Amino acid sequence: MEYLPVYCRKKTLIAGCGNKLFGDDGFGPEVVEYLINHHSIPENICLLDVGTGIRKILFTISLSEVRPEVIVIIDAVDKERGPGEIFEISLDEIPEEKIDDFSIHQVPSSNLLKELQDLCSVKVSVLACQIKTIPESIQSGLSEPVKKAVPLMAQKIIEEYFK
Repeated sequence: MEYLPVYCRKKTLIAGCGNKLFGDDGFGPEVVEYLINHHSIPENICLLDVGTGIRKILFTISLSEVRPEVIVIIDAVDKERGPGEIFEISLDEIPEEKIDDFSIHQVPSSNLLKELQDLCSVKVSVLACQIKTIPESIQSGLSEPVKKAVPLMAQKIIEEYFK
């Protein structure tokens, strides 16, 4: 079992998705960094900044005989809410159409999450933050409302998953 990636062997995988080079899209990785820098991570949790590479990880998990019981995705979205608002998205709310290769919210990543939940009995949660803007060109750094949401999301994760 040692040959399996650590994210397959831990009870819970918490994955921060997003591209730090595109403003608010970097929310997920910022939450992971905040948790690592401010909290002790329980032994049963694998906490990863997956950037834009969640698809490969989900594919590996779906093929593995050993997989986490819980997968938590942290990401930034545009659901026309107030900037910086944090909330949970059901897998049924994730669009099925592929728009680009950078988002967890599109196939095949959304399909892999649904398959892991429905066919493999993995509990999947998508925790999101409403973006203010995503720049059209490279521009790192979160907007002020999304930056303020980072410790709030971290606290939500601690309360729900750091047990």
